[in-house]
Amino acid sequence: MSRQYYLGIDIGGTHIKYAKVYADGEMGEKHKVDSPHDLPEFLSQIDYIYNLFEPEQIISVAISLPGKVDSEEGVVYFGGSLEYLHQFNLKTLFEEKYNKQCTIINDGKAAALCELWLGNLKGTANGIVITLGTGVGGGIILDGKLHQGKNFQAGEFSFINKDVFNLDRKNITGYELSAVNFIGKCYRSLGLPEPYDGRKVFDEISKKNNSALTELFCDYTKAIVNLIVNLQAILDVETILIGGGISEQPLLIEEINKQYRLFREKSVYYGQTFEPLTIDTCAFKNDSNILGAVFADIRKQGVREPIS
Repeated sequence: MSRQYYLGIDIGGTHIKYAKVYADGEMGEKHKVDSPHDLPEFLSQIDYIYNLFEPEQIISVAISLPGKVDSEEGVVYFGGSLEYLHQFNLKTLFEEKYNKQCTIINDGKAAALCELWLGNLKGTANGIVITLGTGVGGGIILDGKLHQGKNFQAGEFSFINKDVFNLDRKNITGYELSAVNFIGKCYRSLGLPEPYDGRKVFDEISKKNNSALTELFCDYTKAIVNLIVNLQAILDVETILIGGGISEQPLLIEEINKQYRLFREKSVYYGQTFEPLTIDTCAFKNDSNILGAVFADIRKQGVREPIS
């Protein structure tokens, strides 16, 4: 008899990724398709994805996506580039059309749950995942549980502001720590034409023969450490993980740890008050959102029978 599995779906601005995920976290076949541009096309794509699988073997559906995600009601708000999903109820769609339970969760929070379940937060009571992409998202684990907040917006680090009375976007963490913005600055410093390629930038950084580029990198990692230090002061966590495509560059994590150590050496008061953090990268990359969404479903409702 075939094993039952969860249908995990990660809805992004560019692609929709989907996979079979078993209860132990093992992934089966996985695929991706281009993200649709409107709701009718989206519904058609979801129907196509669902019908690729054996409905009788699907325990439930778990979905990760950007935006403010009400995991209780199953409704997404302000879904980034997926504006057509604003106020759309995915939970109702799967229950009524496919007779399947559905759990939805914000992608940054899904990444944190994946790391708690299978990755570098496993066994950690208090930790944070910071995802660096176009903006800055993430998830907060407190006492071994995902902290979503009253309005499901805990971990929206992009909105941390240096000066709330100065609306210059450069004061907002989402702009300052945007990986896309950082790579763009490096490209302009190097006089390179688009499209951006982060690997090329880090190849140049590693050579250490361009002082302007070295300074940009130093400033960027110091700004990340600034966020880390403030989060530690507020939440007293033990581990902070860095996610997003840029985190796959080992040099980034090395420099963040270097700057964090330098800060602790310079700030005697901070060093005496707070224990050193573990700062690492996420163990799971492209699969983290799917796995985290499935774990959210498992934790919330466990293995269930189909809706009668």
